[in-house]
Amino acid sequence: MQELLEKVVANLQEFYLRLDGVRRLGVIVLILGILAGFMGIGIWASKTRFEVLYTDLTNEDSTQIARLLEEKKITYQLDDNGKTIMVPEELVDIWRLELAKMGVTFSGTVGYEVFDNQSFGTTTFVQRVNKQRAIEGELVKTIRYIKGVKRARVHLTIPESSPFVSEKKAPTASVVLDLDRGVTLTENEIKGIASLVSSSVEAMRPEHVVILNSRGKKLSDNIGDPLTANTANRMALASKMNRQYEHQVEEILAKVVGAGKVIAKVAVNMDFSQSVTTETKFDDETKAVISEVKHSQKANGSRPSPQGIPGARSNLPSETPQPGVPETKNNVNKDLSTRNYSVPSRVTRTKQPVAGVKSINVAVMIDGKRVPAVDAKGKAIVGEDGRQQTQYEEWPSSDLANFQAIVVSALGINLKRGDQVVIKNMEFAQEDLAASEMMMRERENRELIKNIVKYLAVGFTISLFFFLVVKPFVQWVTDNTVESVEDFLPKTLAELEKVQANQKLPGLEDALPQLEEKLNPEKIEGNMLKEKIISLVEADPSKAAQVLHEMIHSAEADKEIA
Repeated sequence: MQELLEKVVANLQEFYLRLDGVRRLGVIVLILGILAGFMGIGIWASKTRFEVLYTDLTNEDSTQIARLLEEKKITYQLDDNGKTIMVPEELVDIWRLELAKMGVTFSGTVGYEVFDNQSFGTTTFVQRVNKQRAIEGELVKTIRYIKGVKRARVHLTIPESSPFVSEKKAPTASVVLDLDRGVTLTENEIKGIASLVSSSVEAMRPEHVVILNSRGKKLSDNIGDPLTANTANRMALASKMNRQYEHQVEEILAKVVGAGKVIAKVAVNMDFSQSVTTETKFDDETKAVISEVKHSQKANGSRPSPQGIPGARSNLPSETPQPGVPETKNNVNKDLSTRNYSVPSRVTRTKQPVAGVKSINVAVMIDGKRVPAVDAKGKAIVGEDGRQQTQYEEWPSSDLANFQAIVVSALGINLKRGDQVVIKNMEFAQEDLAASEMMMRERENRELIKNIVKYLAVGFTISLFFFLVVKPFVQWVTDNTVESVEDFLPKTLAELEKVQANQKLPGLEDALPQLEEKLNPEKIEGNMLKEKIISLVEADPSKAAQVLHEMIHSAEADKEIA
């Protein structure tokens, strides 16, 4: 192995010494370029790669994390104006766990950890403030668990309780949400956040929670308005029923007329009035006496009746009293009876449903059939593309009547109630997609041609660079002072002996023929003649055979003459 290396080094030295100054400079520049390329690749491979540790940070959060990393002497990079902090890729998972162990909270979110370090002389006011801070922090942590919420801020206003205040104010809350890009909270999610905040504070109602987004837009509109919420719920219920009925009609008719050939619209008129009916029924046949009280009274009495003339005249001395009834009798005979019965009764309370259906209006539009087109003789009409043409044909009235009966039965239509079902047969507009398909095909062809031209241009550029730059440079570097190999190969025996003696062509001594120390001219001439004869025979075997034939017959003729 060492001999091979020494031989290669010697060959390179010999090759380098045969070059002139300009070619030597070119070789040096090429070697330096190759070394610089390898060094760049090595530096790039050994360069520290950073990955994102946290992103979308506030200035306070990024400053806090950067200070902790500096204390541990960990290299980091800041990006996106300090909102993103990056560390070496092998330390990302490790430092996320470390920051979690340290209890690092983002955006100053502190929950019940505020009570971990409390001094002995803490006043009641400080305790109340810390409690409010803890509730706000815990709400922020909980709200951030909702998908799409990046950051949140919660402010609570809890009135102080006092025995001297007759009417206590209800607590209120304000919530600011910073959402991810492209995220929009639904109405149910907003209501859920309001319910979450109101349930965390005593005596707080959901309508007292105001929710804003990061741009200041109010998200909690009409959440606390019962009338508006009730109206929205009614409209949503009616819309849901309309879609459900429409889907039923389209699904059942599409099996007959075909998919995409039926359109149904349903309008459900709903009654949201509430009514409660109470009905009491008594069963007189199964009554029973539970108590009876009887009271009887008899009385006989009499009293004298007044006599004389009524008035002041009877008191005069000269007047004589008038005779009258000597006495008045009063006899009483009374019987009183009270009887109590137990009569079974049934009380029925009936509450009508809140959402009742007043009427249902259904409108259905059905496309006709496509049948093969024929001429007056009954032969098929063929288009330019070689296909048989089709023509539009409406559905018969009997089929439309069957469709109407199916819809009435499927939706529970009550014609006596005022429901209506209208089914019309109309030809649907056929979109001409040929032009759009042609445009799409042309666009695809242009893209294909563009890609082909681009890749051909890249390949042609690389080929030109190789043939016009790389190959001439290699030829220029490796070009010697001779024109061809035949110019520096030995041409005579003397030159060959000189080359073998001096070894001026390293690496070619095995390819050159070895000369014997003593040369025999007769042997050399015989070998050359032999090689000449063999070449002639191989060139024309038939002629060689004829010559041999003539030589043999001429020799036999000479023997016979002799």
